[in-house]
Amino acid sequence: MSRSSEMLGGAAAHLDESARRILRLNDEQRIAHIDRDLWIGYSRARDAQARLERILRSERRMRPDNLLIIGASNNGKTAIARRFQAQQTLPEDPAAERSHIPVALIQAPNGPRIPQLLTAIIAALGRDVAARRTTAQLRNETYKAMRDVGLRLLLIDDLQNIKGAGVAAMLVELREIGSMTGVSLGCFATREIAYVLRQDEQLTNRLEPFILPRWRIDEPDYLRLLATFERHLPLRQRSDLTEPDIAARILALADGLIGGIAGVLRRAAAEAVRSGYERIDADMLDRVRPLSPAALDDLAETAGL
Repeated sequence: MSRSSEMLGGAAAHLDESARRILRLNDEQRIAHIDRDLWIGYSRARDAQARLERILRSERRMRPDNLLIIGASNNGKTAIARRFQAQQTLPEDPAAERSHIPVALIQAPNGPRIPQLLTAIIAALGRDVAARRTTAQLRNETYKAMRDVGLRLLLIDDLQNIKGAGVAAMLVELREIGSMTGVSLGCFATREIAYVLRQDEQLTNRLEPFILPRWRIDEPDYLRLLATFERHLPLRQRSDLTEPDIAARILALADGLIGGIAGVLRRAAAEAVRSGYERIDADMLDRVRPLSPAALDDLAETAGL
């Protein structure tokens, strides 16, 4: 009997069915599976998506509802945006004269660059941008494209990136998108956005804030998150990630961020597969602990950098 078949004989009861199937793959394939993005619908993410869903389904008004989701970098904002867009993407109808795109996602430009903002929207709606267009022409093309595809909600990731000289004009541009087209905005940003939005009180008043706080050890949702990760990581042995010391170590290594939590667990799980240990414990977490600044300096000195 092979090692894989022997170990699957009841020893994988801690995993869900899809993860148990992954155990039949070789180690390289399992590590590739571990390294993929994994969506886990924790309660705060579901609340954010419910807010976006409500805005998407609301009646259009001269001042449409908007949402501003604020959280630290690497705390799940982009994952929420991409997940929501994917859920709202409709299959193409070959018989339709034009595409129907209710939700589009763009990355905010680096700096208050209105032409880049408009170009990103046009591209997200599947349109080509003609060369040498003025800002006014781009604006007209953008509004027309929005109407053509029936856009209802524009998601803008990393909105804090628009900071810089001239940001006031960019904020007016964002405000005018809603006023002129009835399209709502779902914006994602770090707390730096507060300094940016001080330039335009009208836009600030139109953005309903929604906070994604750092995770805490005393949150029941945190332990549920770890338990869900354990069910999906294809390791042959139970890890008991919700054990208090292990849970605290993971949170400290992740700096309280969900992206950090996912990264720590992916690295530890991959190391557990490579080593044949097949579980995540304190030793596995120590192996993937990030280097301290002093250790990085020592490493650079040794390498002659």
